[in-house]
Amino acid sequence: MLGFLFPCEGDANLDNSTNIQDIVLIVNHIVSELELIDDSFDNSDINNDGTIDILDIVSIANIILYNDDNQCIPIIDITYNIDESLPIDWIIEFYAIMSNLSGLIPAYQNYFENLTVYAWNSSVEDPYPGIEGGTYIGGSGEGFNMVLEINQMEFEWNHMHRYSVIAHEYFHVYQLSINQPMNEPNGGYNPNTFSIKWLIEGAATTFESMYVQNYYDYNYFINDLAYIDLSNNIHTNPSIFEDYSSNNLDMNYSCSVFMVLVLAKELMDLGYSEESAFKMIFQEFMLTGAKNSNWENYFLETFGFSVDEFYTSLQSYSLNLQNVVPSSSLSLQQIFD
Repeated sequence: MLGFLFPCEGDANLDNSTNIQDIVLIVNHIVSELELIDDSFDNSDINNDGTIDILDIVSIANIILYNDDNQCIPIIDITYNIDESLPIDWIIEFYAIMSNLSGLIPAYQNYFENLTVYAWNSSVEDPYPGIEGGTYIGGSGEGFNMVLEINQMEFEWNHMHRYSVIAHEYFHVYQLSINQPMNEPNGGYNPNTFSIKWLIEGAATTFESMYVQNYYDYNYFINDLAYIDLSNNIHTNPSIFEDYSSNNLDMNYSCSVFMVLVLAKELMDLGYSEESAFKMIFQEFMLTGAKNSNWENYFLETFGFSVDEFYTSLQSYSLNLQNVVPSSSLSLQQIFD
């Protein structure tokens, strides 16, 4: 598995670098001369055991000694373009959701620096020249665009998707921030990018569904996705869902979600907790740097069984999303802690 520098480990004084000054503060915390709180505490608790002790000091000393650059990785810069055609209550909720997501799964400047958001109501003409309508992440190089053209009918019907889509698209930003190959061009087949649809979109839609379950007490899996008929190709030809050309068989990515949820069930059968299973899918696999040319190797390394073995296991599950939904009590905080 490729190494991944988690931002600001050891940065007790919040100066965006890790050095001997941080160790001095941490020692003072341990001997009770001062108390580290909030980000200072989190940055100092390297092993995430809820306490700061000599083990954390040893880890921080190793960061200082063996990392060539001890500068913290900053969070991506986000520029907001929110059109006045959107209802004020949606705008307020949008900023609340983005704040929640940035705290839960912050996207750091590992592979790109900027995100520009363009949001508007579909009832008006596109107010941003050069920005195509829809809901998607686009762009490349130093930054990406998050485009949110929210369908007017979703406001009229008070449909949860008007909020859940924000979580879905931001999760793609998070994926891009932890998997370098996803940042490579993906038009047509490119062995050096990562574009396995069921793992990318299935994970994003699963995350989206968990988000609205956690924050709105709304079961998106049951109330929306479970009513969609799942394609029999899940049993007979699951590899078809590796490619975006299968979207006509994968309405609202319901088949991709089903495959992700089955993958979590298979991991739980191996003894992993539910939160660990989803963390492996959402984060640990992506951190391997998997790309189209080698993703099956990293799949085996991360999950402990091959892609072919997983595809065969799908045949033992009836094509009913309700049979594989996660526990309603499972929180994203549990998964990403």
